[in-house]
Amino acid sequence: MLFPKESPMLTPSPALFARLRRAGMAYWVIILAGLSSEMMFRATALSATSLSQTVSALRISALLDSVMIGADIYVALTFYAVFRAVDPQKALFAMVFRLTQGAVIAGSLMLQLAALHAPDQAAWLMAAQADGYDLGLLFFALNTALMAQLLCHSGLLSPMTKRVLPPLLMASALIYGINSTLALLGSNFAETLAPSYAIPLVSESFFALWLLFSRHSQAVVSPH
Repeated sequence: MLFPKESPMLTPSPALFARLRRAGMAYWVIILAGLSSEMMFRATALSATSLSQTVSALRISALLDSVMIGADIYVALTFYAVFRAVDPQKALFAMVFRLTQGAVIAGSLMLQLAALHAPDQAAWLMAAQADGYDLGLLFFALNTALMAQLLCHSGLLSPMTKRVLPPLLMASALIYGINSTLALLGSNFAETLAPSYAIPLVSESFFALWLLFSRHSQAVVSPH
């Protein structure tokens, strides 16, 4: 079995559910800010026909990335506070890997800020930043795999959600790890596999929706 059965270890309470809902809101900030930054503004910066358009797009993209990183820090700390009752070691490593991803992305964001001052060199600076994102995703792959396990053993998932969400997150971790490794190695196969990122988008959107709207009705009081 991918996820062996264990006794639920989280005690349901209004405070717990409120924390999860706030984490869900922050998760949607991560998703929407990250997608907008990458697909709308960074893409616009690289295809802009004037330096002023490039600079404007890069500034907005950098601001959105900063918002995303801040929300990621909140989610990392909240998930640790909640899921350490399930497995303190896995929860700690999950937090560290997620925070490391945020630090790597924040560091690569400096290349984008450098492009603001040298917009004629934006192409290679943004290519280097993309490598930084891929490096960050390697750490996020580890975080995602650990979160899948923590969720599965938390006792908060309904039977149907437990059959879908943890395996989706594990598949996402695999996709992040493989695609990012190929990209960092300079393999052209990474572009071929790029459409597979639809799976992490679906799984993380599902996770964020679950955090926001699930009543966590299947949770039971921990015997510990």
